Amino acid sequence: MTSPQQNRPHNPAKVSERVEALRQHIGARVPLHAPWNEYASVDAFRHFAHGIGDDNPLHCDPAYGATTRWGSVIAPPTFVATMGVPEPAHVPREMKGTLAGLMGAYTGDEWEWSRPVCPGDRLTSSATLHSVEEKPSQFAGTSVIVKRRYVYVNQRGELVATWTMQSTHLETRAARERKKYAPIVRPVYTPEQLKEIEAVYDTEKRRGGEPRYWEDVQVGEQLTPIVRGPLLVTDMIAFLAGFGGHNVQAHRLRLAHQRRNPRRFAPNEFGVPDITDRNHWDDAWAQRTGNPYAFDFGWQRIGWICTQVQNWMGDDAWLWKLTDQYRLFNYIGDTTWVEGMVVGKSEVEGRRVVELDVWCKNQRGAITAPAHATVILPSREAGLPPLPKPPRNVS
Repeated sequence: MTSPQQNRPHNPAKVSERVEALRQHIGARVPLHAPWNEYASVDAFRHFAHGIGDDNPLHCDPAYGATTRWGSVIAPPTFVATMGVPEPAHVPREMKGTLAGLMGAYTGDEWEWSRPVCPGDRLTSSATLHSVEEKPSQFAGTSVIVKRRYVYVNQRGELVATWTMQSTHLETRAARERKKYAPIVRPVYTPEQLKEIEAVYDTEKRRGGEPRYWEDVQVGEQLTPIVRGPLLVTDMIAFLAGFGGHNVQAHRLRLAHQRRNPRRFAPNEFGVPDITDRNHWDDAWAQRTGNPYAFDFGWQRIGWICTQVQNWMGDDAWLWKLTDQYRLFNYIGDTTWVEGMVVGKSEVEGRRVVELDVWCKNQRGAITAPAHATVILPSREAGLPPLPKPPRNVS
């Protein structure tokens, strides 16, 4: 996110002009950062999985992975986004800084996975500007919704995944003045409430090596809920250890990063420049962006959604597609239940497919992140599901 202190007032006409200027570059390459993981490894899979609270042996235990249809551990689905050595590309100078002064928030995804990431894999990546849209926002006046499309290819030239990432860019001053979420009060849990949350943790079930056959699935079937939280700063640290973060640098490296990217830094309460991403663990800084408390990374919730789907589908199935939106903030102290149900089943190009609606719900009863997953299941008649055909247009 950009610094609230650097946010400038924008009249709608000026924002519209900048949006239109950015639209002129739809289809152009966008800049990419060096990956957190250049090479896939057993350790990296485990660290990532543990960072979202998942100890699935399909991702964490090489001995177990060797017994599965994949022949090894495989990466958690969204681990792909920690990889991808950028392909050389020319980025138009006019694209840089077009939305400077607006706070950027990660607000949604469209994923499609074509094959697993295995230990030793090395991915390359490219990204293009997919769409730009201006919308009114109750939270912060004017918002600009930007979608970027990423393509990941492995060392054998095989398409691994495509990802369309949505970010929403907001006027920080308007968000701070409107205080839409100011009435939210951080929860204080009783011992009895914590025991209830622990009981849901204890009932979490993983299908694992027992196949879930397409023929046995019924539309309307409920997924066993899982719980994540109460969310702590400790959880944020564990997440960053696995997911990484190009803005999270230490000491001399932090100073070098600050000099290269001054807009990503602003003075903290004792006068030292610190990353603006600290709104994920620093309440005081989050309040400068119009929020009452620090809040999670959207990556955490998509990780929990994937865990819920994988728990249900089992090791032999394939998570093919996932779309999601982050509609509300998930604040430090909040608890999230991930629920879901089967909403459809069909045959697609000989593959047995199931559609799931999945959602994250907090202790206030609000749905913070709705999602839809498409899963290819094994069949009693046809056996193990083949991997999907890669999409035709991946540019």
